[in-house]
Amino acid sequence: MSGSLQFTAISGANNEDAVCYLLEVDNAKILLDCGSYENYSEASLEQLQRVARQVDAVLLSHPDMAHLGAYPLAFSRYGLTCPAYATQAVHMMGRMCVRDAVVSLKAREEFSLFDEKDVDKAFENITPLQYFQPKALQGEHSSIVVTAHSAGHTIGGTIWTISNDTETVLYAMDFNHMKEGHLSRSSLMEGNKGMINPKLLRPTLLITDSYNALYKLPTRKKRVECFLNSISVGIKRGGNVLIPVDSASRVLEIAYILNEWWHKNRSIRDTHSLFFLSRCGRKTKSFAQSLIGWMEASIEEQLLEKDSKPFDLRHVTIVQSLEELDRKLSAGSRQRNRRRKAIVMATTEGMGLGFSQELFLRWASDKRNMVVLPQRGAPSSLARELFTRWHERTQRSVTPGTAMKLGPPIRLSGLETTITVKKLLPLEGKELEDWMVQDRQRKEQEAAREAILKRKRDMIDSDDMSSDEDSDSENQRGIDITATVRAMETEAISEIDLETERLLSGQTFDLYVKGRGLVRGIHFLKSYCMFPFQEKIRKVDEYGEIYDPEEYSVKVDNDDATLLLDIDKPY
Repeated sequence: MSGSLQFTAISGANNEDAVCYLLEVDNAKILLDCGSYENYSEASLEQLQRVARQVDAVLLSHPDMAHLGAYPLAFSRYGLTCPAYATQAVHMMGRMCVRDAVVSLKAREEFSLFDEKDVDKAFENITPLQYFQPKALQGEHSSIVVTAHSAGHTIGGTIWTISNDTETVLYAMDFNHMKEGHLSRSSLMEGNKGMINPKLLRPTLLITDSYNALYKLPTRKKRVECFLNSISVGIKRGGNVLIPVDSASRVLEIAYILNEWWHKNRSIRDTHSLFFLSRCGRKTKSFAQSLIGWMEASIEEQLLEKDSKPFDLRHVTIVQSLEELDRKLSAGSRQRNRRRKAIVMATTEGMGLGFSQELFLRWASDKRNMVVLPQRGAPSSLARELFTRWHERTQRSVTPGTAMKLGPPIRLSGLETTITVKKLLPLEGKELEDWMVQDRQRKEQEAAREAILKRKRDMIDSDDMSSDEDSDSENQRGIDITATVRAMETEAISEIDLETERLLSGQTFDLYVKGRGLVRGIHFLKSYCMFPFQEKIRKVDEYGEIYDPEEYSVKVDNDDATLLLDIDKPY
């Protein structure tokens, strides 16, 4: 870092957008987080798309959409295939978070930016790390070492140090100095005297956020009491309570608090049931149970005392659809001969899509029901709008520098808001016919494009074999071929699209022979359209001819396979 140091905010500066920053250390480009909310706005991702192919390493700090929501998209579409690093907990829970968002988006519209397979491929590219484990970057940037430190706030949440021999950059976003129910506090503070950790003291550059700078929050104890008291008000009214949550990070703390509260209050269990409604809820709980080592030490001590499963959440019922929620409530009502109500933690926290929006629309007409917001929600989301109305109503007399007022829930009477609801409906009539025509054209274009790409690869291989038959550098030749193919695929897209149009229109030729000098004894001085023919050259190595085993495989039908299995049976 003795050379140069440059910081660029791609998103998340001077606003509350998802965070994504570019740190340039000499000639190394490091992407700090890669966040996006569920709307995946093209305008907010435009700058990320411009720099994605130039990045040398990615550091992810928290397992939520605000910090890694755009990573699968950038990996699959923008060319962000460089090494990525995150703690093991962020790696596991972040995957669940993005998968839940993708499934929720596909349930309401034709979401085609990326799918669950792209999410899995992207997260397989991430190198999981432990806290305090130094990791040198790959290749020419091996002098730069990154280290993960505990940030609190979310399971596996990370404060990153990026250092070389002389200087250090400290990247600290969304850290928490206070110990919570299932999480320890951040590594920034050491001991009980509020002293800064000397290992993180005085970095060359500090990159941090000021998300709560305009809000002076009461103590955690008071906030938890207010949260539980608000839910108690909804229970006494005899209504349902909706708690919008994320799918894999802060929901663990909320579920832990409610589970402990539910265990101590038997009277609540007689009238209400506690649910976690998420499409990936069971996997989230399973992953959390395998990450006890990333939680507060007292969690493990409690397990030893109670002799129970880790992070059991025995009072929280996990459901993965509204139909399953209705069945559970109906079954509980029949058992107790009374209609049971529900306290539901539902994804997503912004209420812009997913189960939280659907339950809000279902329950909003009943005055007994209630919405409890554990967070403010993303900008322009329904949760943010509800929070803004609450804040304007309750915090009028609060002066700057004083703590926010905590009190009972309020009724937003006369509230009018517009909610966009999207649903997938089966096509009929002319709409179905038009879609079938478009789908057929799309498949034809994709097939033509793949055919042209394959032909170009074969041409590159043939030219290389004919020109380098006497070369002894086989490894270098393979590298040149790979580099050429990649360059062709990334830089000749417009040419391929033009040839695709020609192929589909029937007016296409195999190739144009331009001024290439002497070709088989003939000098070509101009470009000529050639008949579609390409000579196949057999590839050989030191062991003989190279062949593809799939060309010699026999495709067996299901009936034939059953017959073959029967023949192998002993009699």
